[in-house]
Amino acid sequence: MRTYILAFALALCGAAAPAAAQSAAGEWNAVMNTPGGTREFKVILKVNGDSLSGTVMRSAGNVPLRGTVKGDAVNFSYTIDYGGNPLELTVSAKLTGDAIKGSIDLTNGVQEEFSMTRVSPAAKAPPAG
Repeated sequence: MRTYILAFALALCGAAAPAAAQSAAGEWNAVMNTPGGTREFKVILKVNGDSLSGTVMRSAGNVPLRGTVKGDAVNFSYTIDYGGNPLELTVSAKLTGDAIKGSIDLTNGVQEEFSMTRVSPAAKAPPAG
């Protein structure tokens, strides 16, 4: 009987434990719409408290990003070279599990859809052999 009571008490403690907070940290496959068409690239996110840093990995060259993560709100910006001029892009999105969805401000209030899906550990592993 004592074993059952202990098991029941442990089960209650486990059920009452808060759910683990989701993290934006990791490698992501990103997709954004632009007036010139859909662009795909990778993003590496690092989280330190509410601060977000990382790298946007583009075919035209990698660029650093900076931002914040508060709850499920993910916000970051990065600057690219666009026709010889710096262009700051700002992402405002929501983290839900292995997806981040929202919008990207391209310039002067022009916003387009933006989304990222987490790269699974199996997808990152080198092929066996």
